[in-house]
Amino acid sequence: MSEETLRIPETERNRMRLAHAYVPFQTFKNAFPPEEALRRGTLFPELYMPYRPGTRGNY
Repeated sequence: MSEETLRIPETERNRMRLAHAYVPFQTFKNAFPPEEALRRGTLFPELYMPYRPGTRGNY
């Protein structure tokens, strides 16, 4: 354990949560054809977010 971790009392460490995920429900709308899905890395157009250097935020 790191020195920083040792400063937190063990009773506190036992109650701490490491993470909490939020996963919204996804409704099926469309699908890419298989060849295009492989090229884009996803079957679902709603999830396709290409990397655009120099841009940030909402795709």
